[in-house]
Amino acid sequence: MGVKKHLLDAEIKLSGGKMVKGPVTTSDDKTYYFKSQSGGSDFYLYLIRDDNGWYESGGNEAEQPQEIVDQVGQQIDTYLKENPVLD
Repeated sequence: MGVKKHLLDAEIKLSGGKMVKGPVTTSDDKTYYFKSQSGGSDFYLYLIRDDNGWYESGGNEAEQPQEIVDQVGQQIDTYLKENPVLD
């Protein structure tokens, strides 16, 4: 695993209507990690993208609804489109 890169700060609306926000980081440009920094919320996600879209990879015991995974994934996609990786 390489150095963790901070990509962006994502904001997600959870199923109960609560908003959480926090940084999205990656160390390999394949697996992305979102950690909520909203007060009292211990919420985090590991996300991976494949040909079918975004899915959760590990993280909280309880699996998150796909719509939450998609919210973070869309923000990562937008960021990557606007900031292409330079080889």
